[in-house]
Amino acid sequence: MKTRTALGLVRAYGRSWLARPDSPLRAVVQVTRRCNERCGTCKSWEMPTAGELTPVEIGRLMAGMPRLVWLDLTGGEPFARGDHAEVFEQVLANTPALRVLHFPTNGWFTSRVVDTCERIAAARPDLELIVTVSVDGDEALHDRMRGREGAYRRALATFRELRARGVSAFVGTTLGPENEHALDRIRQALDSDLGGFDERSWHWNLYQSSAQFFGNEPWEADRGAQARLVRDQARRRFPPRTPVDLMELAFLVNLQATLDGEELGMSCAAMHGACFVSAEGWLYPCHVWDRPVADLRAHGFDVAAAWASAEALAAREGATSLACGGCFTPCEAYPALAGSPGLAVGWTLKRGLALVRR
Repeated sequence: MKTRTALGLVRAYGRSWLARPDSPLRAVVQVTRRCNERCGTCKSWEMPTAGELTPVEIGRLMAGMPRLVWLDLTGGEPFARGDHAEVFEQVLANTPALRVLHFPTNGWFTSRVVDTCERIAAARPDLELIVTVSVDGDEALHDRMRGREGAYRRALATFRELRARGVSAFVGTTLGPENEHALDRIRQALDSDLGGFDERSWHWNLYQSSAQFFGNEPWEADRGAQARLVRDQARRRFPPRTPVDLMELAFLVNLQATLDGEELGMSCAAMHGACFVSAEGWLYPCHVWDRPVADLRAHGFDVAAAWASAEALAAREGATSLACGGCFTPCEAYPALAGSPGLAVGWTLKRGLALVRR
């Protein structure tokens, strides 16, 4: 992330440090539940796909969030939509304040992903575009987890193509029951198959369950073992060299602290400056809490009215009181860190130094 973009986000978020904005600053928008792969950790592909928003409706949704500076477009697999080009056109045309656009992809549709990134760069050179290509194992493990032969090779091909065109692309790995003990294998495979791999381009997440988003089952993980894995990765990411490095390190060290049972002191940003919108247009506090707030399609995509409603304020209170159960998944952790920059930077450096000295 460019320093200019980071400063722009700080300015935009500054207002939210004192009061709740009148519309979201950051949103995760699910553009489809469809996916061409068959993962067990995420079963979006098993969910009904009827009623997903059209490209024009997605444009109306975006226009209803005029303060939006940070957007994640997700699926399913976003490029499983045949009209993905129209979706991105509507997004770009209706988000004048947007500074950061991120989307994850399984990398199967290489040409679609690369062409879209080139169109984004041409239409909105002001945007910071970030792409995460999902890789959850070496070739054999990844293909087995994804239920598609060739999934690993396609993911790496997409990553290479994006990097060759100067796109800020990262490898994203979700650690769950099938692969949490395979990190060395994954690291070696990435290094071998990519001809050298910088671990600063490797983003981790931990398995999360959600009825309304993933459609998967809860999993009782060994939190101590996970904390050790995260601690080792944080060591490898220290010291931070760029704003993205600092954000990633902040996530890792605070995730490790959470797994160790520490109180972070940061408030969740759900329904304060951040939200999730499902493929069918339902507003939620976040992607993991099955707590619907409003059917935005039924309300004519008047996001501001839904945002100010009693139901939205009740959901915000639930998020701050941890009625949701609490989490530290990246989609919610990064907005929380952005909403508490003093704590985030101070604790990140303090904990980062402590990790290095161990």
